[in-house]
Amino acid sequence: MKISKQESLDILFRIFIVIFTNTLLSIATVWFLEPAELYAGGATGIAQLIFRLIKLGAKDMSTNLLGWFILGVNIPITLIGFKFVSKRFAIYSVLAVGIQSLVVLVIPESPFKEMANEIVTYDASGNMVETMNYGGILTLAIFGGLLAGMASGLALRFGVSTGGVDVLAQAISMKKGISIGNFTMALNIGIAIVGGGWLQNNWFIALFTIVRMILNSLVIDKLHTSYSHTGLHIFSTHGEAIAHSLMSSLNRGCTLIDVEGAHSGKGFKEVYCVVSNYEIHRALKEIKKHDEKAFITMSPVKKINGNFIRKSMI
Repeated sequence: MKISKQESLDILFRIFIVIFTNTLLSIATVWFLEPAELYAGGATGIAQLIFRLIKLGAKDMSTNLLGWFILGVNIPITLIGFKFVSKRFAIYSVLAVGIQSLVVLVIPESPFKEMANEIVTYDASGNMVETMNYGGILTLAIFGGLLAGMASGLALRFGVSTGGVDVLAQAISMKKGISIGNFTMALNIGIAIVGGGWLQNNWFIALFTIVRMILNSLVIDKLHTSYSHTGLHIFSTHGEAIAHSLMSSLNRGCTLIDVEGAHSGKGFKEVYCVVSNYEIHRALKEIKKHDEKAFITMSPVKKINGNFIRKSMI
């Protein structure tokens, strides 16, 4: 099948977003989370759990080796995506995982690692006392959460994957109808509790990891949205063409309504269409093809009953 110039540009843009967001995610993990022994979410968090469990018996293991663990955890998950989600989604996920693993393997040691060092003081008897550097670890948690949230939010906004649990969550959501957000949140809290509370026997690590997760979610909500679907209200004199374009390119149904401008008195069309959030960017591009001046409003759709096709992000 011949690919148009626009489709080629769209693919190249998505590849750029995958590279950028996964590089950012890797930097957040290696430079901010690992020095503080905090946990990332999803597959990277699972890889950290395994890495630190092995590291208990091999304390000299380099942080760069974490890249191999990330790759190992993601391989079976990507195969699930290939079978149950879509081939294209799986391909982007493979690229995402490859970028993450490569960056983690080659990235320089964190310039902020000393922020997590224990604070050394001396008691009245002159004995050295080491205490946890709560301020430093909290700072790393904040910046790690912000960067990771930015990476995930941008990936979701442009309909690409950061690999790992994105793939698994998509598969479960499509097959079982379970909320992706609920699934990932439950998994991430589990990682924080098992890793910080059980493996490291340090509930402060678990709490700081949860702080990171909250910040991560807030940034994702700002860059993307916290709900799953959006209703588009499009007002245009080219309503029929816009509706046809949305139906053919996104495979989404549209409703056409005759409306009239109160000020101008001119008649035109309102197009109403419900899309998944990761389709918003594509929908806007389709609309602009027919009417650069189309007036568009968006509203969250909390629940859908009826014939609505659930599709993968890609």
